[in-house]
Amino acid sequence: MNRTILLYIILLCVTLMPIHSCHKKITPINYGIKFDGIWTGINSCDSSIQTINIQSPLNNVNSVFYTGHTDTGFCSKSVTFYGTVNGDSILFPAAVYEDSCGNGYTFIQYGTIYGVTLVLTRIRKGTVNDTCILTATK
Repeated sequence: MNRTILLYIILLCVTLMPIHSCHKKITPINYGIKFDGIWTGINSCDSSIQTINIQSPLNNVNSVFYTGHTDTGFCSKSVTFYGTVNGDSILFPAAVYEDSCGNGYTFIQYGTIYGVTLVLTRIRKGTVNDTCILTATK
């Protein structure tokens, strides 16, 4: 009788193994790829042409970054902004940076892709306070 129970257990395990292995792993959608690339457009604060290179690392789904500057003056310092994406929306959460003269700034950026156009709003608080909108295409 013990052999019969053991046989049923083995048979059950062998039967269930293929069923369990049929489940596919769901690969998360990497929305960051939509934003990946060089975007060029008009900055609303000074009507200048601005270019940003948004990058989406393959090993970190929905994560993006780009290198920008604290400002355009003598104290300007290169900084990297880190953000996340979800669908057609991008968010660079509030982060504090210091320029090369020791002035502090808080930046928050958010945007949306409309067709082939990225509209990115940047709010800067600190020594300089402004809200600028970059309307750009790849």
